[in-house]
Amino acid sequence: MSAVTDTDAMETAPVAGHDQSDPPTAARTRPFSAAASASLLVGGTLAVVWFWIPLALLVIGLSSIPSIIGFAVCGVIFIYLIRGVDFVERMRSEAVFGLGIGVPPRRLSHHTGFQGWAHQLWLDVSSGRFWKAFAHHYLRMLYDAFVTGLAFALLVFAFLAPAAAIAIGHSDPEAGLSFIPTPLAFVLAVVAVAAAVALVIFAPAVDAAIDRWLLPPSPTAALQHEVSALADAREGAVTSAQTERHRIERDLHDSVQPRLVSLAMTIGLAQTKLDSDLPAAKALISEAHDEAKNALLELRNVVRGIAPTILSDRGLDAALSSVVQRSVNSGVPTTLSVYLPRRLPDEVEACAYFVVAEALTNVSRHSGAANAAVTVRLDEVAHQLHVSVFDDGRGGARVVEDDGDNEATGLRGLDERVRAARGTFTVSSPATGPTIITAVLPCGS
Repeated sequence: MSAVTDTDAMETAPVAGHDQSDPPTAARTRPFSAAASASLLVGGTLAVVWFWIPLALLVIGLSSIPSIIGFAVCGVIFIYLIRGVDFVERMRSEAVFGLGIGVPPRRLSHHTGFQGWAHQLWLDVSSGRFWKAFAHHYLRMLYDAFVTGLAFALLVFAFLAPAAAIAIGHSDPEAGLSFIPTPLAFVLAVVAVAAAVALVIFAPAVDAAIDRWLLPPSPTAALQHEVSALADAREGAVTSAQTERHRIERDLHDSVQPRLVSLAMTIGLAQTKLDSDLPAAKALISEAHDEAKNALLELRNVVRGIAPTILSDRGLDAALSSVVQRSVNSGVPTTLSVYLPRRLPDEVEACAYFVVAEALTNVSRHSGAANAAVTVRLDEVAHQLHVSVFDDGRGGARVVEDDGDNEATGLRGLDERVRAARGTFTVSSPATGPTIITAVLPCGS
């Protein structure tokens, strides 16, 4: 993947179809259920073994600081372990309690390769989200282990107390062992069983409270994420508008303007021939007429690149069909798969249209592909539009700063346009191909 991720950007993802903005409410909580009790008992039982594994990694890593390799290995394993634990805990909370807790924003590295991997590890381990996940996991484990152990001890007492009382009752009274009457032992056993059952039923309410306390994003983190997202969208909008102005200027200068100049010169020559050589003047006028039609066609292409009329009149499906047909006419067989049950906001449709149009233009000009495929799908649960353009030609496409390559400039412009719409843009293009360009655009509910 090229360097198309936002610089120190932060992204959020919903959990199990819930939007981050959904507030956890008491009405949606299910703390008293068989699933909640089972989750508590399983968590408490596993904690006996699992409790020591992440903690041991942390201690071994800290004690191995002088031997840098040992510290690095333990640190990487620990980070991945806590990231996995965080994911599992959120899935468990959603499945058991149905809280709909949003995922805190996560800062993403803007580097690529090994540097990006190492930088992402540092961003994770230095974030409050990471250590809140660690604290949440261990607090839940300690509490579940304590409640499970206490319930188990009460049940053991309930089974052993009557047996011990009966055995003591038959023992020698002079030995001083008859300290608990048998009837009282049975009463205490019933009370112990009732207490154990009550613990298993009502204790998960504290688990739900711990989830609500430590799993949601903090208001500060959410505000920082929103500010970062808006700043990045603004930067993308500004650079996208500037790139678009340069593109329009280049198209007018390179296509329409030369034809108009040629048209003017041809008409001028025809004027000089009207009196002296009428057949030559008629030929020049005919040539000027052809030049005018070509100039009009070039102007229509420029206008189509600014605001395609078919997109606003007939929607994204029809507009993409037109783009794909042009790609087919250029010699690249292209298939189109569209799932759009409803019209989308104008800015989303325009962004998706230009992603497909520019990507197919690059395919026809640079890839030498034998086939291409366009897939556009609306995810109505996550309220996102997924746009994908595939070709089986040469690879090596990437988003880079302006280096004079029209394809790179086009992809960079698409990246800026998608970022302006607060979406994500990725390019997968190994040197031998194939190339897959993907854009994910938020559509709102």
